[in-house]
Amino acid sequence: MNLLKCPKCGEMFSDSYKECPFCEEDEAYLAGGKKTRASGRRVEKQKSPSILGPALVVVLFLLAAFLVYTFLGDKIVSLFDGTDKPPVVDPADPDDTPSGALTLDKSELMMTPGEAAVLTLSGAESCQWSSSDSKVAGVDENGTVTAVAAGTATITASTEDASVACVVTVAKKDEPKKDLKLVASVNPNLSKNGGAYDFGMSVGDEFTLSVEGTDSTVTWSSSDSAKVTISDDGTIKRVASGEVSITATVDGQTIKAIVR
Repeated sequence: MNLLKCPKCGEMFSDSYKECPFCEEDEAYLAGGKKTRASGRRVEKQKSPSILGPALVVVLFLLAAFLVYTFLGDKIVSLFDGTDKPPVVDPADPDDTPSGALTLDKSELMMTPGEAAVLTLSGAESCQWSSSDSKVAGVDENGTVTAVAAGTATITASTEDASVACVVTVAKKDEPKKDLKLVASVNPNLSKNGGAYDFGMSVGDEFTLSVEGTDSTVTWSSSDSAKVTISDDGTIKRVASGEVSITATVDGQTIKAIVR
């Protein structure tokens, strides 16, 4: 048995057929008749695979990637390097003085009576100066503070919008100690023993003590008024026997006497 090639459809068929069974089958199908299966074998040609579909997919993918990078590229990069995070800003220190705020060059002053000091204001061209106690410290329109007497006063510089203050402490001047002397009306030259005056009195004796070298008022006291009394004017009187200490305080100094 040999195979023949149909010149009409190009199919291969056995030489046992007088005519191409494949052409007869096609004609019967086209005529609406029932398609019969011939015993011959149709050899179909295989089509070459097309690369058009995969190429189209690659092109679409590249196009989508290009569009994403064009519109969202910066944000995508920032996600990896952390640049999209907001900058960290340190909270403002409440103690920091804002630029241009009203300030004084001194917040405290230590002075003695008669001294003067100048306060310098920043943040305003002019202000109103005032003192909380002008008997302790006064201030003029230029910010010059003058200490008057011992105590504490607050100097304030005020504008329409703000005010600042300086606390002024005025301390009493250390005065040199006066050369004070204890004298008695019956004996102006009392003797000293170990830095304290020392004299004797009998029960019933009475005379006056005074302090020379000052015009200030003297404060007197007795360590035991049951034995020796002393009045505000310095009158001393022996009431009972026994050793007693008499103290005179004046001008910040203390004078002691031992009465035997």
